[in-house]
Amino acid sequence: MQLGAVEKGLLPALLAIVMLGMGFGLAIGDFKRIFTTPLQTLVGTLGHFVIMPLAAYAVVLILGLEYELALGVILVGSCPSGTTSNLINYLAKGDVALAVVITALSTLLCPLLTPVIVTFFGSLLDPTGSSVMQISFFEMLKTVIAIIVVPISIGMAVKHKFPNFAKKIESPYKVFSILFLVFVVAFVAYKNRENLIDMILLIGLAVILHNTFGFLAGYLFPKLLGIAEKQARTISIEVAIQNTTLGMTLAIQFFGPKVALPSAIFSIWMYIAGVAMALFWGYVVPLKEEKAA
Repeated sequence: MQLGAVEKGLLPALLAIVMLGMGFGLAIGDFKRIFTTPLQTLVGTLGHFVIMPLAAYAVVLILGLEYELALGVILVGSCPSGTTSNLINYLAKGDVALAVVITALSTLLCPLLTPVIVTFFGSLLDPTGSSVMQISFFEMLKTVIAIIVVPISIGMAVKHKFPNFAKKIESPYKVFSILFLVFVVAFVAYKNRENLIDMILLIGLAVILHNTFGFLAGYLFPKLLGIAEKQARTISIEVAIQNTTLGMTLAIQFFGPKVALPSAIFSIWMYIAGVAMALFWGYVVPLKEEKAA
């Protein structure tokens, strides 16, 4: 189903507004964690651009997904984390400060890394170039810079200059972000309404496998590197929770609604799995210091 110019222009504009709100919640001091615990930050950040894309590629090969759906799974696996991961980490009693810096750093790196990863795995999925879909690295790069880096930078500048204003408006922006996510998921579902039922079970299975692998690898890899339990749990959540709003927006902007469907389904599932993990880690098997307290 083809999209009009208004539809393709509206979603990036609204996402840019959401990213402006993210900037209101960030300060230069938040990035100090990069230098105090570089290994934790690096592992959590690269998890989005190594673990999740590889997991996505494995899932599409295992399930034999058609090109458009496979590309959609790769796309959601190439996105950074979003503010949802910070909320889940708060509920899980994780290291929220680490979560914030991983979210911020992965978001600022995604304008370069997301197009690179999508282009690379897209060529593996279609080595002959027979698909009618063309992946434009530079166009995607420009778009992600425009809707991610620029708004966040403006938001951070506003917070630095007018901290009281940024603090007051941060909460309304969080509400807007949730409403925007719901809107985009509904929009993608509507655009795929003709064959949604036929695809949803297969995509759902792909999403569950992808997200579960993110949680497991995001936890086990830090533990193998000797990272403490609290930070390993935090990284696990950060790796497994993606910025699906970005995935849906890029899919619609460059490929079409069908490619956006995996991101839409991932949006729903990550809340279910994320809250379940938060309850499990936060209350069923709390950290030793939490038990002692």
